[in-house]
Amino acid sequence: MNSLYNRRPLLILENNIPVFSSSSKYIDNYEQMAADHLESISKNGTNPWIEEQVWKEIEDSTIRLIRKYAKEGEQIMDVGVGLGRILKQFPEMMRYGMDISARYLQEAQKEGIQCCLSMAEDMPYKDEVFDMVICCDVLEHVFDLNLAITNVLSTLKKGGTLIIRVPYREDMETYMLPSAPYEFIHLRNFDEHTLRLLFSKIFDCEVLYWETVGQIFNWARLKSLLPETPVLKSIVYRYYRFLERFAPAKYARLFHLSEISMVIRKK
Repeated sequence: MNSLYNRRPLLILENNIPVFSSSSKYIDNYEQMAADHLESISKNGTNPWIEEQVWKEIEDSTIRLIRKYAKEGEQIMDVGVGLGRILKQFPEMMRYGMDISARYLQEAQKEGIQCCLSMAEDMPYKDEVFDMVICCDVLEHVFDLNLAITNVLSTLKKGGTLIIRVPYREDMETYMLPSAPYEFIHLRNFDEHTLRLLFSKIFDCEVLYWETVGQIFNWARLKSLLPETPVLKSIVYRYYRFLERFAPAKYARLFHLSEISMVIRKK
């Protein structure tokens, strides 16, 4: 068993992936999202929620930050490692990944990443073992934000770097609609001010850098605004296409999301 863990796992999955969080409705919800994602990739070669070009643009922005702040041979951990698309770019580093989807972890481990299944609130790693932690598209999902961040920071060495990425000033109404495809999706919103207050005032870290990246089309919001009646749906859809052409700023506010990345140093 990996010497970086602070306790024994609950069980071991196929391919020697240790499990540290008990099954729950929350984990089952996320596993279903992962299953739908992987099915779409298998059938169509596409991400069902983000266009590949935008997904790559956003991931590339994180990869650039890692290259800027990390050093060869350091230990890096990805909270919410997913398919391992980011860490696969860094074979020169000692790479660890954590997620709550067994399906994702099976794929990430194929990239040579040492993986475990755990919620951020159950972080199984010892204190101060990583030089860098990345946490992308995770903090908007967790139940207990402060506990998750406390655990993530505890695994960082003093002077270590945390890179986070979350949706930026997102309209949360979509996730409360009956048409939302999953029970748990995004549970909170962020901007540069809330993040800087969170990490500098509450967690006493140093914010080194932040930027907004990407333009993600919010398909779920468009779907939620279209009526069920086919004729009305066609009329409303044409109206939104009109906005796209003649009022692009308003259209962007309605249907586009961006993300914010922040680089944080643990004191």
